[in-house]
Amino acid sequence: MWRLLIVFLFVSSFYSHAQRIASPKPKLVVFILVDELSTDQLIAFRDKFSDDGFNRIISGGSFYRHASFPAGSVYAGSSLSTFYSGSYAATHGVISDKWYDRLRSIEVHADGLETDSAYPSAKNMLASTLVDELKWMYNGASKVTSIGFDKDFLIWTGGHSPDYLYNVNFATGHFQLNADTAVVAMPEWVEDFNGKNLLDVYCERQWGPKSDLNEYHQLKYYSKELPEGHSFLYSLKKDKSDTPYNAVLRSPYGNKLVRDFAVAHVINEDFGADDVTDILTLQFTARSAMRKSASAFEAETEDMLIRLDEEIADLIRILDEEVGMENTLIVTSAIGAPVRSLEENQRGQLSSGLFNGKKAASLLNLYLMAIYGQGKWVKAYHDGQVYLNHELLEQSKVPAQNILEQSAKFLMQVEGIAYAMPATELMASTSDLAAMQSLKLNYHPKRSGDILIRLQPGWNELLPDNSTVNRHWTDARLPLVFYGWKVDRQDVRKPVSMADVAPTISSFLEIPFPNACEGEPLEDLLP
Repeated sequence: MWRLLIVFLFVSSFYSHAQRIASPKPKLVVFILVDELSTDQLIAFRDKFSDDGFNRIISGGSFYRHASFPAGSVYAGSSLSTFYSGSYAATHGVISDKWYDRLRSIEVHADGLETDSAYPSAKNMLASTLVDELKWMYNGASKVTSIGFDKDFLIWTGGHSPDYLYNVNFATGHFQLNADTAVVAMPEWVEDFNGKNLLDVYCERQWGPKSDLNEYHQLKYYSKELPEGHSFLYSLKKDKSDTPYNAVLRSPYGNKLVRDFAVAHVINEDFGADDVTDILTLQFTARSAMRKSASAFEAETEDMLIRLDEEIADLIRILDEEVGMENTLIVTSAIGAPVRSLEENQRGQLSSGLFNGKKAASLLNLYLMAIYGQGKWVKAYHDGQVYLNHELLEQSKVPAQNILEQSAKFLMQVEGIAYAMPATELMASTSDLAAMQSLKLNYHPKRSGDILIRLQPGWNELLPDNSTVNRHWTDARLPLVFYGWKVDRQDVRKPVSMADVAPTISSFLEIPFPNACEGEPLEDLLP
């Protein structure tokens, strides 16, 4: 009897262990991408996180503390294109959210919406992505879906032929397809999910701190800087604007909705159910709509992350139940980090200011007219790119390089500009300064301007719609975490480029690298 019991327990133990043996290749790859998240935040708030969310993947996986997007643009599409293609903007071509097309004399939007298309797409990305290569390898059998808030974010995650891109409609509160629904039918389960009207339930709630507000970083160290009468308690009710769900979607309940939809998607679409790898990308956010600055250690930002930690913990638990973590690879990272506001820089006596690119371009045009005569010498300006009028340059009979150098010297006198370089001089430069490399990696000869500029650290740029953007030097302290499948535990402090992610995943999946890949597989991760 005892022998039979021992044999039974041995067989049961062996069977249970065999069931948890990792698959030869991941059956499911899940990208968890968080808007505005830094390694500094993960470290500072780790004692507030549970053991099952961020801390689980950091302590149980490979945690790269110093990942970066070395190229110059802060446009999310540029970074995402690098993340999924393994190449830089100089190669994949997505240098910014828009650029000036000299041949057609028009402004081209990166997402393709300057054409008759009603839907943004990744058609202006010139390189393939790991998703494209996976689709090619298995003749479309791999399922690819991206879920999040912003269409302009999601289009760069699904390659050139994704199956589904779902974003939340801020007017209806429902998930919608970024596609012609006459061609791509909305699944019935999505209609059922939308029919629950979860946001209408969440709108009836208030958002306040998860725990003792006095223990939040901002209240502990910056309470004197808080505006008088500041209160962390917000109504999430719908308003009468065109986007009535904005408040609730930019609160922790927005992340909750994305997590709920992602779980429903995995279950209803049988993601990770066979040996052909499926890919799921999830867009979350650490930035709330309640505060204008939304700095890294603001109480609202901290609370967003504490609550996002709970959603990630639930997501991992369900993925383990449905697919098995031995079959699932989770890649967690950030697309951009929070930056210090002008007020924070000024309070710390750091260099800061507000640069107006359109105004600088107008002043340059006046300067060139004073020297070379009337005309529109500056054709366009956008995102640190100055486009000159090549026809006027030819008509002037002055060597174009002379005018370019004069223009760069003039711009160097404008307050807030750290570097202004003619593209020809930049490409000929052998400097290994990070600022030079950043400009080079973001320069595409058919899409970039004639003169490229970088602002001084701490400076913001005023945009035509009166919003501001920090043209920071580099996102050099972004988290990159691999967890699950065959990933070993390690804490890596050496700098790595986000261009290395695509070839690493391609190596795991045993598929070709993207066709313009410039990154290298992370050797620490390879089995």
